[in-house]
Amino acid sequence: MDVRKTYADICPHEYIVKNMRDPELQISYEKVVCFIRTAGFEAYYKDHPGKYYILDENYYWTMGEPIRQTTIINRAKLADYNLVENNWDWKGK
Repeated sequence: MDVRKTYADICPHEYIVKNMRDPELQISYEKVVCFIRTAGFEAYYKDHPGKYYILDENYYWTMGEPIRQTTIINRAKLADYNLVENNWDWKGK
């Protein structure tokens, strides 16, 4: 899996892309996606609902596709965002 960074100027975060060539990584990847969605909590970012999971100094989320079709897991630093009334807000505005 490859870690990438994106949206540095408006909502900085990192993400990993599912490696479609390695079946063992696909199974682990799907378990992580499932865990985020079942153990996480509902919140919004710019009116888009999602399931989020906080671990250490980061929070994680996936996009809304079915688990086997989800190809991206996102991660952002908690220190860069506020969570107010279940809405994430980037502090860098």
